[in-house]
Amino acid sequence: MPTKEELNKGFQIGEWEVLPARRELRRGDEMVRPEPKQLGVLLSLAMRDGDVVTRDELVNENWGGRDTADEPINRCISQLRKHLGDTHRPYQYIDALIKSGYCLKKTVVLHEPTESAPAPIVVQQRKPSRIWAIVALVAVVAVSAWIYDKVTEKPPTVTSIGVLPFENLTGDPSYAYVASGFKAELVHTLQNIPELMIKISRQTYPGLEIDEIAGRLDVDSVLIGVLRKEGDELKFSYQLARADDGVNVSSGMVSGLLQDLFKLQEDLATKVRGHVVGGSGKQLLSTSRPENFDAYERYIRGLFAFDRRGTAGNLEEAVALFEESIQLDPNYGPAYLALAEIYVLLPDYRGTDLVASHERAIEIVEQGIAVDPAIEDAANAVFGFVYHKQKKWALAEEAFVRATSAAVVESNAFNWYSLMLGSVGRFDEALRQALAGIEIDPSSGVINSRVAIVYTWVGDTERAGEFFERGKQYGAGGSTHLIANALFLARQGKTEQANELANASIRLGGGTTDWIDPFFAALADPKQRDKALAAVDLATAENQLSLQIEVSLRVMLGDTDGALRVARMLVQPGEAFEMDLLFLPEFMPLRKRPEFIELLDTLGVTDYWDEVGCVWEDLAVKCP
Repeated sequence: MPTKEELNKGFQIGEWEVLPARRELRRGDEMVRPEPKQLGVLLSLAMRDGDVVTRDELVNENWGGRDTADEPINRCISQLRKHLGDTHRPYQYIDALIKSGYCLKKTVVLHEPTESAPAPIVVQQRKPSRIWAIVALVAVVAVSAWIYDKVTEKPPTVTSIGVLPFENLTGDPSYAYVASGFKAELVHTLQNIPELMIKISRQTYPGLEIDEIAGRLDVDSVLIGVLRKEGDELKFSYQLARADDGVNVSSGMVSGLLQDLFKLQEDLATKVRGHVVGGSGKQLLSTSRPENFDAYERYIRGLFAFDRRGTAGNLEEAVALFEESIQLDPNYGPAYLALAEIYVLLPDYRGTDLVASHERAIEIVEQGIAVDPAIEDAANAVFGFVYHKQKKWALAEEAFVRATSAAVVESNAFNWYSLMLGSVGRFDEALRQALAGIEIDPSSGVINSRVAIVYTWVGDTERAGEFFERGKQYGAGGSTHLIANALFLARQGKTEQANELANASIRLGGGTTDWIDPFFAALADPKQRDKALAAVDLATAENQLSLQIEVSLRVMLGDTDGALRVARMLVQPGEAFEMDLLFLPEFMPLRKRPEFIELLDTLGVTDYWDEVGCVWEDLAVKCP
């Protein structure tokens, strides 16, 4: 079997050349850069050359033997498969053996060793006197020591950075979007450094120490910053500190005018990179750059509004700003991408026609790719979202795999991918994708809510409770989040708390709550079901129930005829309700109906299962 030293010189597996020293995987003109942990796992697999490597061995060799949950290992394997283009079963490169571990399916071929260098030519010279030999020896030792110190001088070890929001201390609230835009572009630029894992924080955590913040974000270092203003000059001060010992790895300030914003964030990123991985190297550049600063200014203002779309009018303001950005610079791709993302969400947020909105989203994003190909990988999140709503499951997954493998990826891509997988009953994979989103955006209320919901679906009570609490802490509170939380509490027998959350959820949507008490009474006493169903029927007749809630209530009250009637509405464009409900334990009575699998046939779900190797067994979907 090959040694690690031999592998570090480079090797071949299948179509891929692996160059560990460069942290590169190459296939023809294609090149990807795995994260250090991913590369380490690949080397562990390659050292066995087809034999099984256990999870314990992976933990010992790549996580220092520390107690490590399954999620980081699963994520490394999943990301490696994506890098290798090995995303569909049966896997061609990395195989999983139940309760054993993993192994490479391709033979490891070491690079041929380079030919030995010719022996140096020795020229006989007169032997120098002893004193000059000593002087020469001292000089050589001194110079060698100086060279050794310089060569071996390394920056403090930093492998992951949590970037906190830059605080706006200008005294002018209107500059909040500048601080926000600076941070967003800085994150994208730092993500170009292959040695680093960059995580986004949406909070500043006042009152917490660096090590406590790092613990919450699961990083080894934290970057904090502030924006000040003197006259027309902006001053961005920053500090990058390690959590374990409080060492200040890098700090300083960059300053300039508002129109210098791109250069300022690049200067700061270059400073951070120099202190973290050493060397100045070439200047770091973000993927896409606007030619017109006013276009960029509109873009970051639009992002600021879009991120706060829960506030009345912000979504419309974001649309107007992104459109202005495109008018000012028709070649600036990120503005097209952001505008397309709004259009895919408009049916949910503003009730616009789904088909028309999604057609417009695709049109916009295709225009953006045509003028700025750099956005193409990330833009696949939009394609995946639309394909999902069109129930083109395989196309949706293909698009999401590409989007989540992009050099710069947002957590919404993992969230949308998780939703799509849940819609076809693949809860384990849906959970993995949601957890991958947490890796890069640990303080997102949306992604924490998604993780909590999927943990609820798979029955992991402890983890679901943890992430519901985290979601609440980070601002999650939508109707789906509250209803899932209510179900989570009801499963635990905490009916009073579940009742309160159900009331809060319905009030949030403006619907009637008259059915809630009869429903919970029926759960406690089956004799009350007729009364509860009468309350549900009345709320339905008055158009006071969402289809998602109605189908759930009817199933849990034993009205499978009514639930099937609601479920058949899924054949309409989009999703009448989130389809992952169909695969919950509570929906088992509905799955027992012969009409259920016929509905899945109509929705194209069974064809998708056939394609990816899943089977329908014991009224549940099972995937290898």
